[in-house]
Amino acid sequence: MLKSKKKIVIITGASRGLGLSLARKFLQEGDLVFGVSRTKRYWASARKTVSHPENFHLSCFDLTREARVKKFIQEIRRRQGRIDLVINNAGYGGGLCRIEDLSLKEWNRYFEGNLVSAFLVSKHVLPVLKKQKKGLLINISSMAGQRAVPRLSAYSASKFGLLALSQCIAKENSEFGVRAVTVCPGGMNTKMRADLFGKKDSEKQQTTDFVAEIILNVIAGKLKVESGGDIVIRHGKIAAIHPCPAA
Repeated sequence: MLKSKKKIVIITGASRGLGLSLARKFLQEGDLVFGVSRTKRYWASARKTVSHPENFHLSCFDLTREARVKKFIQEIRRRQGRIDLVINNAGYGGGLCRIEDLSLKEWNRYFEGNLVSAFLVSKHVLPVLKKQKKGLLINISSMAGQRAVPRLSAYSASKFGLLALSQCIAKENSEFGVRAVTVCPGGMNTKMRADLFGKKDSEKQQTTDFVAEIILNVIAGKLKVESGGDIVIRHGKIAAIHPCPAA
């Protein structure tokens, strides 16, 4: 069992984009990172960009498979003795589409990729955090989770749902020392952004490293975001910090 005081961190969507930027920063601090991705395609390139790759443990599976999510979390708890931080970052961006042209199958893909996955990870990690009487869960939403984007109705709706999920986690678990925060980045220079709006647009957006650094400041308490609250990071700056709405 691990005796170090370094953090045990779970990150979904960890092999590229914001997830990889976060993983790099935790690994630089000597933390252990357990990442999940739905493909192994980017694993080799991801490991080349991190320090202490031996502490970067990647798993490939479908986050909508509940039994697999449960097994993943239980194994980390058994081997490491604790889980300190969980970041639900995995997401599905799809493509631009008007509501009347959007199929139910595609609508469900957004909710499975952006919300169901976060729900299942949260559901099965909460008993661990509650037993420890401490732990932080961060849900990565979007500016689209603050105000809807036309032709991205399902993406917007699923990202709005992450706000509600964080708020419920916070309100249900405050007595156990478990906190939940939502991070809502504006546009970032990622493949998802480029696929939606083009490479030129993506290159004008804030970097994932910048957003990751802000998130680390939230985790460290340098930026105060109360449990159930959210932080908006847009155009390379902190645009807003919202408290958790009253019950």
